[in-house]
Amino acid sequence: MHIRIQEIEMGAAEPGQTTNFFSSVLKLPVKLQENTLTVFDGGIPGLDINIADHLPPGAVRISFLTDDLQSLITIIKEQQLLFEGPYESHLGMLAIRFKTPDGIEIVVNTATDSSPGWLKC
Repeated sequence: MHIRIQEIEMGAAEPGQTTNFFSSVLKLPVKLQENTLTVFDGGIPGLDINIADHLPPGAVRISFLTDDLQSLITIIKEQQLLFEGPYESHLGMLAIRFKTPDGIEIVVNTATDSSPGWLKC
């Protein structure tokens, strides 16, 4: 099973203010700008940093890509962790969601035949 980090998402009450902060203080280049979503270049190919209002303010979600979601599900079940999924995710992917012991939300996606090629692990 191969797994890699895909994105770090952060919830913001005022996405514009938080976008401004990351742009002016950390000088992160913006890859995509929409009303309630900003995607920054994370400085590592394939890693995005997102500011959005679809998460509660201050919430953090870390997303990964894997080429073998079923193996990860088996491991999670062996560890007796609660998880959601698999469910259809964005860009034609399948995903599962669970939390770390500290409550950080983790999403693991796997590309399907309908996903863009750059999402393949």
